[in-house]
Amino acid sequence: MEKTLNRYSAWHNLLLVIFLVSLFQLAYQIPNRTDIWGIWLRLGLAFTSYFFILFKFNKDEFIIGNNLLLIFSRLLILFSFPLLSDDIYRFVWDGSLMHHGINPFSTTPIQLMQLNPQWIDSTLFDNMNSKAYYSVYPPINQLAFYLSAIPGKGNLLASIIILRVFILAFDFGNIYLIRKLLKFYKKDNKLVYLYALNPLVIVEFTGNLHFEAVMIFFTLLSIWLLLHDKWIWAAIALSLAIHAKLLPLIFFPLFIHHIGWKKSVYAGFIVAACVFIPFFAFLNQPQYLENFISSLQLYYGKFEFNGSIYQLLKEAGWKILKYNPIAYTSKILLALTLMGFLIIYVKSKNMIEGVFWLMFTYTICGAIVHPWYMLILIAFTPFLTYRFALVWSVLICLSYYTYRVIPYDENLNLVLIEYVLLGFFIIYELFFRPVEVKVS
Repeated sequence: MEKTLNRYSAWHNLLLVIFLVSLFQLAYQIPNRTDIWGIWLRLGLAFTSYFFILFKFNKDEFIIGNNLLLIFSRLLILFSFPLLSDDIYRFVWDGSLMHHGINPFSTTPIQLMQLNPQWIDSTLFDNMNSKAYYSVYPPINQLAFYLSAIPGKGNLLASIIILRVFILAFDFGNIYLIRKLLKFYKKDNKLVYLYALNPLVIVEFTGNLHFEAVMIFFTLLSIWLLLHDKWIWAAIALSLAIHAKLLPLIFFPLFIHHIGWKKSVYAGFIVAACVFIPFFAFLNQPQYLENFISSLQLYYGKFEFNGSIYQLLKEAGWKILKYNPIAYTSKILLALTLMGFLIIYVKSKNMIEGVFWLMFTYTICGAIVHPWYMLILIAFTPFLTYRFALVWSVLICLSYYTYRVIPYDENLNLVLIEYVLLGFFIIYELFFRPVEVKVS
């Protein structure tokens, strides 16, 4: 028995090493995101270790090792540059503007560079995307950007570390709240590792510094408070989630199932006030608000990346109309999304389930589906019987292929592979595996 346990421990330790080495190489030894095969290899090794740990070593005797892994895998990449996203340059750019008394919604990077201010770090401008657009980031993000710009011009790594500590705090907060909610729902505490050890979560939050980690934290906190009849504080928490990303606005109707219409009306006023006041600090002139809305409209009306239903409609449009009908497909997708939302609002049994399916509907109908967009599904997976989000977290890594060249070039065959395989797995779970999937 002891010999078998030692052999199991040795295999577990080997998986921990493979996981950490893969993330280390991905963070520090891949020169840039054009090395797609190197990226896929490291992610493949990390995900292989992840699934073996979940299905073979998610037992009480391995908890200490798994806890150490979730901590060290994040701290390991603390001093790395983001590999798979160039958003960091815009983050620090916005923060630099505020340090010099300029509202980030008042000017585009191109407009500011024409003035040739000496304090601007040209590295930020040269490497950022969307130079012609105004900022689209809400107040909590802007606060973090302001902090990241404290080191000043020429200290990009220091700025990255500041942002990384900020994101890490919320990511660890997510793990804490998932544990608390698992205990509340009387589920196995070890299900937290579905989120805590997921390589895509670590790479996109700690590595690439995406603020969905903040949105997830305040969404989970809102649910926790709602479950404990603290609906006023739950409304405030939801407003903070909206300040990280605007998307959590769609979660508010789920309050009605928990606190009824009357309290929901009051909660709505609280959310509206808590959202409006910080936004007004930035959008305190009509032109700033117009700039913000124009950038949002451009983002959702012009850009496309890794969409599923969108790609089907786009290809049909090319066949029929002989051009990309994004102006029409966006309206069709909006209609499909709203229909899905209405069904979920009516049929969802609890807040957790409702948020999960709302976000699934949003992402599956979206024209833009970056890998970090679906990570909220990973955060909510431990509470549900479905595991297709874990499969999607692997398949969506195929979309990194788009970044191998500049300008970006999306491979629709890989998009097709991603969503066909995901579709098969969803069908399998919905119709052929109705019972709860056990992870350990």
